[in-house]
Amino acid sequence: MRPHILVIHRTRGPAVPYLDHIDHDMKAVTYICAENARDRVPVRAAAEVVTFQTEEGVPIAARELTNRHGLPERIVALDELDLLTAAALREIYDIDGDRLDHVLPFRDKLLMYTSVAGTGIAVPAFSAAPDPAAVLEFGARHSFPLIVKPRLGATSRDIRTLWSPEDVAELPDLDAEPFLVQQFCPGEIASINGVWTGSDLGPWRAARSFHTLLGFADSERSWGTVDIDDTELNVRLADFAHSVLATLSRSVPTVFHLELFLDPAGAPDLQLLEIACRIPEAETTHLWSEVYRYDLVGAALDIQLGYSPDASPLPVAHVAGQLLVRPAARPPCAVTAVHFEVAPEHEPYHSMIPRVGELITEQTGYAGVGASFRFCGRSSAQVFAALRATLAGFDLECTAAAPTVNSGERVRSQ
Repeated sequence: MRPHILVIHRTRGPAVPYLDHIDHDMKAVTYICAENARDRVPVRAAAEVVTFQTEEGVPIAARELTNRHGLPERIVALDELDLLTAAALREIYDIDGDRLDHVLPFRDKLLMYTSVAGTGIAVPAFSAAPDPAAVLEFGARHSFPLIVKPRLGATSRDIRTLWSPEDVAELPDLDAEPFLVQQFCPGEIASINGVWTGSDLGPWRAARSFHTLLGFADSERSWGTVDIDDTELNVRLADFAHSVLATLSRSVPTVFHLELFLDPAGAPDLQLLEIACRIPEAETTHLWSEVYRYDLVGAALDIQLGYSPDASPLPVAHVAGQLLVRPAARPPCAVTAVHFEVAPEHEPYHSMIPRVGELITEQTGYAGVGASFRFCGRSSAQVFAALRATLAGFDLECTAAAPTVNSGERVRSQ
């Protein structure tokens, strides 16, 4: 039997260069794939592809594939939702790679905040939220507004902003999974994406957010980022990222996406929102490849395959930015009209706009939820101006449509 590589895949955003990083001829490469991401998998080159509908199906599929193709040399998972599953499977089968003690501090927000706060890194006040009474008690100590969110959540799922004690009645079922309550912070949010070598920052970029991801998941129709070109601020941000990663990483290399508050009210310095050991969502990986000529997804694959990632610093001559715009109608919805007009000096260098008649089905995440734009300029101010001009000159009209139904399916390569 050929050596076996098992891939858990659900990434719908960037094209994943599996064929460039995994030898599909010399190795039997099998995929456990989310149905809506199957077009990102090299089906013809794969030894076998099994699709899944629920999280419970992944370990079952892994056992079946292991029985048919042998014990995997490596298990690869790029999406945040699969990192814990992959780590647990590595422990079950005693396979090299990230284990639960490395992944959990990047996934469980209570463990994350407790770990970094213990080393002096600033975080908003927080506590476990096992029931509504605990949330009310926290609110009495720290005052409203508050944020309640799943400890293992992602893509802003089930996050609630509580403006008063009366809002506690609107919380999701806190018995369904572990939740966390956190003091609301109105400060400006920034993000840092990059590669951690296990001891130092490799390539990285910091960006200011245009609106917030929580707002984008809730009521805002747009969200974006623009890279920061403030040298003094970037030094502070690099030091902050280094401190957080040195605390959580256990000297293990990783790609990372870190979110923080730039100017938290009443706090003297930067404040951690959260960090994940995954490739970033939205257009970031495209920007890194096209503007900075760095394969961020490839670095993540290399790390999970046991290789050292490229630690070369990124060039500083350009500033990149991104913008996502979702329709006003909740998906599934059909595009009925598109308007886009922007002056040449503000044009994005790349845009992906749904066509009239196209069906938008994705309701969560940052891929396929509407229109996307990518920008490149000489300064943050220039890119912000282009982002705002693009948003002002773009409109996407949609009407509600009947939902589509996906059926589970197993695919074997010929």
